Amino acid sequence: MLFKIARIGTSPVIAYAADELKRCLEIMDPSLEIIPLRYGSFRKDVKNAVFVGKDPALDACLPDVADRELDDAIAIDVSRGSGYITGANDRAVLIAVFRYLRELGASWVRAGDGEYLPQTDVMSRCVKLAEKPSCRHRGVCIEGADSVSDVMAMIDWLPRVGMNGYFNQFHLPATFYERWYGPHLERTDPGASLDLADIDGIRSATVAEIKKRGLLYHAAGHGWTCEPFGISGTGWDAAREHYVPQESKKYLALVGGKRELWGNIPLNTNLCYSNPEVRETMSRAVADYCVKQPEIDYVQVWLADGTNNHCECPECAKKRPSDWYVDILNGIDAEMTKRGVKAKVVFLMYCDLYWPPVTSKLNNPDRFVLMFAPITRTYSKSLAEAGDFDEERLPDYVRNRCVMPRSVEENLARLRQWERFFSGDGFDFDYHYMWDQHRDLAHMSMNRVLFDDMKALKKLGLNGMMSCQNQRVWLPSGFGMTAMAAALWDGDADYDGIADRYFGDAFGRDGRKVRDYLEQLSLLMRPEYMRMETEKVSPEAAASFDAAARHIKAFSPVMAENLALPLPEAQKKSWKYLEFHARLVSMLIPAVKARAEGRDEDAKTLFSAFTDFARASEPDIAPALDVFELVGTLRRMF
Repeated sequence: MLFKIARIGTSPVIAYAADELKRCLEIMDPSLEIIPLRYGSFRKDVKNAVFVGKDPALDACLPDVADRELDDAIAIDVSRGSGYITGANDRAVLIAVFRYLRELGASWVRAGDGEYLPQTDVMSRCVKLAEKPSCRHRGVCIEGADSVSDVMAMIDWLPRVGMNGYFNQFHLPATFYERWYGPHLERTDPGASLDLADIDGIRSATVAEIKKRGLLYHAAGHGWTCEPFGISGTGWDAAREHYVPQESKKYLALVGGKRELWGNIPLNTNLCYSNPEVRETMSRAVADYCVKQPEIDYVQVWLADGTNNHCECPECAKKRPSDWYVDILNGIDAEMTKRGVKAKVVFLMYCDLYWPPVTSKLNNPDRFVLMFAPITRTYSKSLAEAGDFDEERLPDYVRNRCVMPRSVEENLARLRQWERFFSGDGFDFDYHYMWDQHRDLAHMSMNRVLFDDMKALKKLGLNGMMSCQNQRVWLPSGFGMTAMAAALWDGDADYDGIADRYFGDAFGRDGRKVRDYLEQLSLLMRPEYMRMETEKVSPEAAASFDAAARHIKAFSPVMAENLALPLPEAQKKSWKYLEFHARLVSMLIPAVKARAEGRDEDAKTLFSAFTDFARASEPDIAPALDVFELVGTLRRMF
């Protein structure tokens, strides 16, 4: 049976969309003979073809959006092999193609090896919808220990679930690749070492993949307080001797009477922002960076990492760090405007910048996007559950004596203060899958928090999420990532409906049993205890860990039975990962139980056995689990 795909125009993103539609449909319905066609425009008189692309004649089918380049409205009307798949921009067309395939039953239950394409009679199916996402910003930021294939897999996965952006952190994202390839890494097979030229090549290759899909590209973030001054800032490593050029030492923040690297870490070192040379150097550096990389859509401009590390000189002390920050941002905007750079500038409320400006104002607010980065918040409670907080209780700013907020209520009170300063575009930069998946071992409690957080964003005045996270977050399942994407797309999304479909697609006939198993395991593994939010010695936690071990053992026959079935490859792999996860958690339970019983030395010994097991197993589960971050996160308990 003939199925004609009529691609509109010459866009490489839409060409890729048409190719992916053809590839997936051929797998889902082998009876089809798919013929690719090319047209300059949409043709109403052409029947028995599905047009893929943008055309003025299809614009009326799309929901209205504020900005067609940034907002991903889609429209699909395909009936028995005839109709159209269109979007507000090239990226939206690709997202629409994957949405059409999902309506036919396709699913991408994790990046890389998670493609599930069930058999269906394509010509009998009718799909008609017109939608726009609830949030503009729907992206992922590189973190963790990564191979090139890990990052490429994540980039490939994003538009398949309706996500639209990727963030390459740092001027060069070296630290994330060095953790995987570097010889210093405690891995059984560390691979080859990389130099900065290699990293730059990797960055260029990942940007090509980002742009192949039309994704919005975010770049930089950390590094502006280092790189423009001849100080390397590609990671959080301590500096070597003579790391700071002599001529740059005068620019370092004066803290405790000394101008030196904060904790000997360049990335954590702020500068003397009252010095006009510092501000001018940073402004030129950001503009230079964007001119050299015109593919950047959003350049992230941050100050140093860490807290209570700002300059104490008499001039800097005259204003808050956030006021000096706004002065820097205005300089950057002026320099970018002079050079014709159109990229947006993302600025953040983070650490000492939680205290908003008092005297300075943004001269050109349209250039900027606010990023809310609540790195010290708890994930035991969602943003949607936040109660009232009297802003009169907020501590005043005291230079280098700030206490970071942990409760969601205080974090949101700080956000409200910033939103009174800046009413423009903004998004959440959050860390659910940075560390917390290693504290909620089955993920399900944190997944519900994540889902509810995403649904709450618009009510909080935020227009989406850039998830700062590990790239390998698919063990025991990829449900949390799928739920995050769904809630960002549809603020009215139904959690249970998304969960039912996900677990069915990922695990097959026993998907509901897997969901129930993981939800109970999540509770039994006491996420609040693993976050160190409760008493260390806890008989109740110890008993719960025992119950978790019994729970895993009781579910083992279900895993064994499904592993013996002739399942689709994506589902077979899901069960393999789940079975490994059961063994991994079973190895951890004796260690955390010993800790809860106050047997510290036993806990350390048992945790060491757990880390040996995790590292030895890494070759088999590397695409799904970041062992580097797993061990690093849990080690803080012991």
